[in-house]
Amino acid sequence: MQLPAFDEGKYNFFDVSWKAPMDTVSGITEWSRDINSVYSLTTIICTLVFFAVAIPLVITLVKFKQKPGDDSPPKQFHGNPTLEVLWTVIPVVLLIFIAVPTWRVLFKHSHVAEGSLEVEAIGHQWWWEFRYPQNGKIITASELHLPENTPVHFRVWSADVIHAFWIPKFGGKTDANPTSFAEDGSPTRWNEINVVTPLLADKTKIHGEMYQGQCTQLCGSSHALMRFNVVIHSKEEFDRWAKTAYTPPKVETTLAQAGEQVFARCQACHTIAGTPSEQIPGVKIGPNLTNFGNRKYLGAGTRLNTPENLAAWLREPSSIKPGSLMPAGLVNEEEIAQVSSYLRLATAKSY
Repeated sequence: MQLPAFDEGKYNFFDVSWKAPMDTVSGITEWSRDINSVYSLTTIICTLVFFAVAIPLVITLVKFKQKPGDDSPPKQFHGNPTLEVLWTVIPVVLLIFIAVPTWRVLFKHSHVAEGSLEVEAIGHQWWWEFRYPQNGKIITASELHLPENTPVHFRVWSADVIHAFWIPKFGGKTDANPTSFAEDGSPTRWNEINVVTPLLADKTKIHGEMYQGQCTQLCGSSHALMRFNVVIHSKEEFDRWAKTAYTPPKVETTLAQAGEQVFARCQACHTIAGTPSEQIPGVKIGPNLTNFGNRKYLGAGTRLNTPENLAAWLREPSSIKPGSLMPAGLVNEEEIAQVSSYLRLATAKSY
């Protein structure tokens, strides 16, 4: 499923087909279906309560409306033990009918399945970082790659303010909270999500099927642009993708060679696996650009990864993502063409 860039998508607000990329009604995982079953039950109960209250209210307003010329006070009632017991017991019973299925779903999906793929999802202003500690510590940004029909255990936290991790078609969401770190660099606080990825709808599709994700916690000026893409692969293709992660960029043209020299000035903030940028100490505040040439989008999913869009980003990042920490004017027009060639071509790898 090839989706347009987020700011180029033509989504009809009045489309009631429930097939929009960000809807939750047509979930495709067991987790999302379980959540929707609880929502459906809750909706039915709330609807019944609404009519149970609204109908007697309307009847009362009509039947006991004050008649013209009738100034006598209405008949007074002082307590009704039967009614008082009923409107205490009935809500308790209804809450039990909601609570029990809710607890069942929560406990069902709270355990980490054996053989789960571990993924760390870290929120930044305003992009997502993904780490795969079981796969040679692969690190990527704004594009999450997963194998089909596989249990995945997400550990979610934030590098700055509170964010929220959400893949609508997969169901559920969780906060990404700021954390401190232990001496070995591991976080001391995180939230967890467990989900089994869906099967590929089209087994012949090369390079997987794509879904959309979004930060759902207001986190600053570009919160609405803090999106990411989820690519579901066959298990064989995912293994091939993982093996390319640490393949060094293949610099084959003079333009890309010049871009490689320009990128050397960016190594304090960005990393590309298999290059000297990995050896630069300290925490990198910018997205990991390994395999950047293979990514379909840039700017956390807000633009298609084209030479024109990348040039616009390098020229003035805040024109695409307001509040971006990457300043403008770091490279001139000649250097933009050079580093664009390096990032889009030299880092693209076959898998």
